[in-house]
Amino acid sequence: MTTQIARQSAGAGLWALLIGSESIAQIAMKIGSAGLANLPIGLDWLKAALSSPGVLVAIACYVFSFFTWMLILRITTLSKAFPLSSVVFVAVLLGSWLGLGEHISGLHWLGVLVIVAGIGVMAEGAEG
Repeated sequence: MTTQIARQSAGAGLWALLIGSESIAQIAMKIGSAGLANLPIGLDWLKAALSSPGVLVAIACYVFSFFTWMLILRITTLSKAFPLSSVVFVAVLLGSWLGLGEHISGLHWLGVLVIVAGIGVMAEGAEG
């Protein structure tokens, strides 16, 4: 019994790390891209991107997310894991609203509710 609880706790921790790192990556990329908006795509743009703290944080978070995702896939089926990863959409929306001050329309909030309801339905129907 305690082994099962430990596995569930580890799984929940991995999911929290994945959702957090993916969400931070998206928000950091948005912040990092602001300084690149006026540069034409090319070598100067690439140099500026690779020296942008926001872009560097995003890259680090994506690398961390990759390894976290690989660990999640070791313990969860892809058919269950991939739909659950849509929680990132909700977290990014909340982060852009709270952290970046972006306006979120009622339709977007409705979309959040649909995603959360879908995850709930999927979790209810999940087998062992």
